[in-house]
Parts: sequence; C-alpha cells; structure tokens
Amino acid sequence: MDCSAFYCSCERVFDPSLDGVPVAVLSNNDGCIIARSQEVKDLGIPMGAPFFKHKRELAEQGVRVFSSNYTLYGDMSRRVMAVLETVTPDVEVYSIDEAFLSVPTPEGSPQAVCAEMERRAVEIRAKVLRWTGIPVRVSWAETKTLAKAASEWAKVKLKAGGEPCVCLWGHPERERWLASMPVGDVWGVGRRWAAKLEALGAATASGLAALPDGVLRQRFNVVLLRTAMELRGVSCLPLSDAPVARQTLVKSRSFGEPASDLSTISQAVATHAARAAEKLRREGLVAGRIEAFVTTKRFGAGPHRSGCRGEMLGEATADSGALVAAARRSLGRAYVEFDARGTPYRYRKAGVTLLEIRPVGTEQRGLFAVTDGDTASDRQRRAALMEALDAANRKYGKRAVVVASQGCPSTLSRTRAASGAPAWEMRRERMSPRYTTRWDELAVVR
Repeated sequence: MDCSAFYCSCERVFDPSLDGVPVAVLSNNDGCIIARSQEVKDLGIPMGAPFFKHKRELAEQGVRVFSSNYTLYGDMSRRVMAVLETVTPDVEVYSIDEAFLSVPTPEGSPQAVCAEMERRAVEIRAKVLRWTGIPVRVSWAETKTLAKAASEWAKVKLKAGGEPCVCLWGHPERERWLASMPVGDVWGVGRRWAAKLEALGAATASGLAALPDGVLRQRFNVVLLRTAMELRGVSCLPLSDAPVARQTLVKSRSFGEPASDLSTISQAVATHAARAAEKLRREGLVAGRIEAFVTTKRFGAGPHRSGCRGEMLGEATADSGALVAAARRSLGRAYVEFDARGTPYRYRKAGVTLLEIRPVGTEQRGLFAVTDGDTASDRQRRAALMEALDAANRKYGKRAVVVASQGCPSTLSRTRAASGAPAWEMRRERMSPRYTTRWDELAVVR
C-alpha cells in the first residue's frame, strides 16, 4: 500500500479549498520541494528542487506551498496504518506512507484470484479514504519487489482515471508490463546500477529478471541477485514480524538561523538529548555512550568547521537529566567560538548520537556507589521521575515539562514563524495547523 502524494494529501484532508489546487510541501527550513501533487508534477517542477529557484513560477501558477508539518503527517500515518491493521494483523510499516500487507489468497484459477484480489484492493482503498481522507494505491503480488512494480502500474492507471489497484499474480498482462517497465523504476535499482544494466541489455524489469545469476553475482552483488529473484516470483524479502534491534539513535536538526553563541547551541543540543532519552524510554532501551556534534556545514560564507565529542556514561541510562548533562559537557568540548583570525563560526546544525544501546535491564551495574545518585533507591527515584515526566507530556502535550537547560516550555512549543521561538528552531513560515494533536489548532467548523 502506497499513499498518493502523502504530505500533500494530509494538507488537503483539513482544507477543502485545496481540492483540485496544485500543492507542494517543503523540506526542513523551507529549503527544497519534497512533495508535489499531480498538478505540480505536470508543471515539470522536479522533486528536491530548491524552493527559491521556483518560488516565482509556483506563485504564478497558483501553487499552494506549505512548510513540512511532521506532527500532522506522523499522526495521519498512524491512522492509515491502524486502518490497515483492521484488514490483516500482518502489516509491515515500511515508511511513513508505505506498508506491506500479508493476506491469504483465495482459491481458484489465476485469473479468478487476480480478479478477487483487485476487488479486495478496491475495498481497502475505499476504507482508508473513508476513515482518514487519504487516497492510497493498493497492489498485490507474491513478492515485495513485484508488489512495488505493480504499484508503478497503479500510478499509470490512476493517471488514466482508473482505480489504482493492481494484482500482478495471475494478471494476463503481467509479462507485458514487466517488459515495458524501465529497469531504473525497479525497487532497489539506483541510477548507477540502471546504467550498467542497460549496458548489459537489461533495460527493463523483465530483462533484469532474465539475467543469469552468475552475471549478477560477479558484476553486482547479492542484493541485486535477490531483486532479480523477487522479479521471478521467488520471495527473498519476507515480511518483517519484529522491529530491527536499534544500534544507534541520532537526533539533530538544522537551525532556522545560524548561531554562534554557546548558550543558544547548548539549548538546542539539550532539547535533542531530551528527545532521544524520551525515545529510548518509549522503546525500553538504554544507552552507554553519547556524542554531541555541531557544524557550520560546508556551504555559504566561511569560516567552516565541524566538531564532535563524546563520553562514556557511568551506567547505561535513558534518564533525561543524565543524558542532557553529558550532551552539554560533550558540546562544550566540541564547540569553538572563533577561527584563528578571530572570525566567529556561524553554526547551522547540532545534534546528539546515542551509542551502545541495549534493552533496559541488561546494562552492567556497578558493585558500589562511587558518586551520589548511584544507589538502588536513587535509581528507583529517577525512574519514577522519568515516568512522571513522560506521563505529564502525554497528558499536557509535547514539551509541557522539560529539563531546565532546554529553556522555557512555552517558547519550545512554538514554531519558527511565531514570535518568541528559539533562534535554532526550524524555520517553517508556511506551516499549516497541527489539526490532530493540539487543542489550540483544531479545525474550526462554521
């Protein structure tokens, strides 16, 4: 299941004036175009294009442009996935707008099975649209790669005005479609591999499937061999029924405006560390090492610099206070204010990386308390404090209660376009309301 132009569709759900109007969504800090409605695609605006280069053209064509509203998109994604779980419990969420489903196939001839599965696809599409307002494409096949190929076919059907629902298994035109599908559109085949495959005469999906295994192993790797086998109908990528164990966790974000003073950057790093700690607790994990980094990036006026420092934690933990404190100490060692000529560095991004992550309860504890707060009763009190912190934020909203070094909660909850927002907060001057997660931004019905 693929959502169609997901970010644009989320904007349209709560704003009927956007129906039939071209819509585009921008990346962090309103930098590039990362989502386009079909009308914008038809204008020839490429994916990932810098916004400032197309700003005038978009305005002349009447395109409604929005800053990314990840809070809204994440919540709408959760609702779409919840609808899919009413169809089957075997749902693998692949990304914010894609999921793989496993369902038993009906009995009968291949043609009868194909017709029945396409009927089910239409039902699922209608259910998701009715319950969430998000249009989706549903495609069936015996492997994930073939299902993605069928999704490309569904796009063509949608553009022609048909239902974007396709079942490749048993479809009488299956071979014709695979023989016409460019190899560069096959899931997992990038531009460089596509060029090499075309040079070998495998310019289409069926051409890739027909290449000998020895050629794929010798000239490429086992990953492309698996892709070719999936195109032949041999499943090599089974549905994941358990999440992959997390090894690292990174929280970072580019600043809305460059920052040079340590206090501003420290506030950003403290916020990223607190968010990382919250995520660890939600997933039942602890971290044994933390790193903080800060960078000016390589672009724009200099001087340029990047710094990263870290430290081992005495005991692996998910405690917000401990991780924020360690992150700020690491940042203090990574941060340099001036270059050799006395010119201040204008930092554009900072963040934290958590390493040596493991499930809570498996961490090594010290035999003796060497510092204050290391006893068993201290750990119990800190754990209770973190539970209370998470409960308060769940009940009263994100960042309702924060570690003091993050700053005032009332300013942290503001977007960059609002007055009083921190200078490091992401710039989102065109962001729509967070309709589903904030009481003060609910849609108004007149």
